[in-house]
Amino acid sequence: MATVANNSFESAAPVVGSGVPRAVIPPWPVFALAATEEETPQERELRLLRELEKRFGGHAVRKGAWERKEDQEREWLREASSEREQHWLAELGLEPKWDVYGFRGQVAKILWQRGLKKKAIRFANCNKCGRAGKCRRYPLEHKFFVPHGCEVVFCKECAQQTRRALFEAYLAVILTAIEKCGGIPRGWILSRVNFTLRSDGTEITPERVKGMNRAVRAVMPKSVGSRHGYGMLFVDEVGSECGKRNYTRERKAHGLNLHCHGLYFGPSLDWWRTRDLWMQETKKRFGMPSRGFYYKNIRVRNGDVPGAVRHALNHMLKYVSKPPAVTPERLASLIAAFDGTKRVHSLGLFYGKKPKHKKHECPCPKCRAREIVSTVSFEGSEFLRRRRDGVLYPVCIPRLLPIRALREQGYEPLSGDGRTTNFGSGGP
Repeated sequence: MATVANNSFESAAPVVGSGVPRAVIPPWPVFALAATEEETPQERELRLLRELEKRFGGHAVRKGAWERKEDQEREWLREASSEREQHWLAELGLEPKWDVYGFRGQVAKILWQRGLKKKAIRFANCNKCGRAGKCRRYPLEHKFFVPHGCEVVFCKECAQQTRRALFEAYLAVILTAIEKCGGIPRGWILSRVNFTLRSDGTEITPERVKGMNRAVRAVMPKSVGSRHGYGMLFVDEVGSECGKRNYTRERKAHGLNLHCHGLYFGPSLDWWRTRDLWMQETKKRFGMPSRGFYYKNIRVRNGDVPGAVRHALNHMLKYVSKPPAVTPERLASLIAAFDGTKRVHSLGLFYGKKPKHKKHECPCPKCRAREIVSTVSFEGSEFLRRRRDGVLYPVCIPRLLPIRALREQGYEPLSGDGRTTNFGSGGP
């Protein structure tokens, strides 16, 4: 039995020359790194809290809901004050970071380089913040906000608001002038008028825009034969950079043809005479005659003069909201060309005082839909300011918050509150 065991041992372990058996080490398994489970942010936070409690003692206390809300509001206020900080940077001569604003940042950067620093900051921050308001009767359920626009010319976000304000203001002026004349007198017309300035292929400048407006102001009295015996309202416009749809021919002006669309009320016009006067005036001011003059009478259906005026005015002001450029270079160039220049001009009978905007309480749209009387109260800081005559009057500085934060809190855009204008041909 011992002999068998000895033989088995000798077969398992080799024997050296001294007769002592030598140990055999088995091979190690192949070593490989095992994938660990990914730690979630919540688990990492709990692990760090346990380590801190173990190392320093004590017990970690989480913030309450109201404290987290205050921290979030501080973050929103910091984001809302970015525009103010950019104004401070502009005063210090430091350029903001435009890359975070995308297309608007590219346009703002070009405006900044052209010297329009404040306009560049306003354009970049358009509709980023809003003024919050709550219903006085149901403040927890009915919450609204009004976007804070930049009011820069050719801004796509502010176009409809600008169009609405112009429509409301000049509709009252035109209807008042027609009413004073007792309607449309015999021999008078209500028509659309267009003047086009021939493009020389160069960039549009403020001097060229002002020169075209002066030319229109000089031609119309000569064509009518009176300075006040007519009324005209016109808006400056430029050609679209991308051109018409499916337009394949090569464009000579490349969208730089400056022109104006107008609404005319007065004696019938002689097309040949007005066209010749326009050619003479443009050659005198620009050294090159322009033949672009066109007018077309407006149909008044069933004697509805106010409806015809509404339709024609809406057609003319639609060019205010039309985007003329698709590249940041062209858009910045047009904004700089109209810097300090109005786009809408009135002549003759239409040169009147626009109705003043009456300050009134804003009704709550949700309450009004249920026939409940309630108004929206907007947030802000109120104080008294003294006029030059010594009279004190109340002033309110609106409290602005990021629109993203307002939507997270349940605020809705203020619409359907009676401020929306009906651009149709009928109805109030």
